[in-house]
Amino acid sequence: MTDILPYLERIRARFDEPEMRASFRGFARTLQFIFTDLSRNFTLNIAEDGNAALAEQTVPQPDIKVSTTSNTLAAILDRNLNPVHAYVTRKIKATGKMEDLLKLQKLL
Repeated sequence: MTDILPYLERIRARFDEPEMRASFRGFARTLQFIFTDLSRNFTLNIAEDGNAALAEQTVPQPDIKVSTTSNTLAAILDRNLNPVHAYVTRKIKATGKMEDLLKLQKLL
């Protein structure tokens, strides 16, 4: 098991970059991360202005839901695992609108 909080904060910190914030302006979504090995859930709330906030919580109806293990997400963010390969092999499961999922690839 990996301490996942630094990895999630790295994703959230991408929204501090002006070009990333600009590309997500108008994309208000709630992203739910479910870590099956940790029994912990986190949300990344993306605001209309392109900012994002991270919280340890579960929301009833997120726009996007990502279910994986902490090791899998860490491997993706460390560039040790291809995200498409992880998705195809069901190491990471994502639900939501396809255009939303494709936009979120920018964060990886």
